Amino acid sequence: MKAIKYALCALLACCTFSQALAAEVVRIANIGRGYYAGPLYVAVNEKLFEKYGLTPEITYVQGGPLVFQSIFTRQVDFGIVSFEHILTAASQGRRLVSIFNVTSRPINNVIVSNKLYEENKNKDIKDRVQSLKGKRIGVPSAGGSGEKILTTLAKKYNLQIPGDIELVYLGPDATAYVGAFKNNMIDAAVPFEPAGVQVEKEKLGKIYINLMSGEVDEFKDLNYMTLVSSPATIADKPELTKKVVAIFAEAQTILLNENKGKAIMAKEFPNLAPDVNDRAYAVVKQIWSPTGRMSVEGGKKVFDYLQLTPEKQIDYSTTFTNEFLPKK
Repeated sequence: MKAIKYALCALLACCTFSQALAAEVVRIANIGRGYYAGPLYVAVNEKLFEKYGLTPEITYVQGGPLVFQSIFTRQVDFGIVSFEHILTAASQGRRLVSIFNVTSRPINNVIVSNKLYEENKNKDIKDRVQSLKGKRIGVPSAGGSGEKILTTLAKKYNLQIPGDIELVYLGPDATAYVGAFKNNMIDAAVPFEPAGVQVEKEKLGKIYINLMSGEVDEFKDLNYMTLVSSPATIADKPELTKKVVAIFAEAQTILLNENKGKAIMAKEFPNLAPDVNDRAYAVVKQIWSPTGRMSVEGGKKVFDYLQLTPEKQIDYSTTFTNEFLPKK
């Protein structure tokens, strides 16, 4: 009897090993460890890749250009990168395709010191932006989304960057912004969340312009942070593409369920205090797209705030597809 039991265990182990070997590997790149990439973390925690017969191989890199390049050269199959990069490349005649809209608004708010907030909190957006003249503002990187958003707001309200505003490049790490405010190195910031939430938690500053809630029309209903692939990968691996989009759609649904989503994000970001995670989840939940759908209008709004001067005319319909979204 023992021999039969051992034989059955060995057979089961062999079957499991064979299934693992048979699972198709999907390679995905992500920018750092941003809170915005919630559906990716949910998919891993809930083993959704395995549910669809896939083994995820996830790479974290610093910066959208690196993610873009890794997708463009097919070092990875998919990546999470802002639609800004897709449009910028399209304007130069290079093409990648967004296949799922992770967020429909920016992943940044404008945060300011308590002093600046109290002086201007009751003013309209124009006056709040103009109050940033002469201030030092922290952003994650040169040419990144924080700088682009700030440049758009500044130009709209007659400020120049550089010139009227001094940019301070602090990287993506939330602790850098806490330290910069604490040591009076900056007056304001446009960081990735949960940096803003942590600045609030430390009572060093407050949200000044709430882009993530939709306070500014130019930054609502966008194709923003998206799941992206190359046309060649989509053509060669349509079934894989369909599976990965289905995984992200299912993960996004779980993520937007407050009880489940908040708990998974707390597990994924264990260094955040429970109250900081609760606040970060509430802030970022506003921008996660419930459908993953994109539109030409959402692409054009990104183009408008980027203020690109394209070398090539952009056909927006080729920069994204909703084809692989699950049918309702």
